[in-house]
Amino acid sequence: MRLRCQDGILAVVIKAPPGCINNIGRIVEIKGPVSNLWYQNKYYPCWLIQPVTSMPYTVYQGGKYATEVVSWDSNVFQPDEWLEPLLPLDITYELLVQAELAN
Repeated sequence: MRLRCQDGILAVVIKAPPGCINNIGRIVEIKGPVSNLWYQNKYYPCWLIQPVTSMPYTVYQGGKYATEVVSWDSNVFQPDEWLEPLLPLDITYELLVQAELAN
């Protein structure tokens, strides 16, 4: 299976469980290795995440929802398919220049 994200990048949360929808749109840093976690009768490849801001993040762990400031020590995981990787600014700039030259 091909993963969307990779260790060390930033990504936007694009999907979340019903009690965590306020996390959608948040930018998180991703840390590997990938762990397979069980959610709603399916295994998901998941990344350890940490939001880039200290704004509280809603998590679902141990059958409960909690809103807390998340750090690497919090051990919060997010499924790979629920994250949209962000391109580094230098790559984004290069792609925009190439697109402009092509027109």
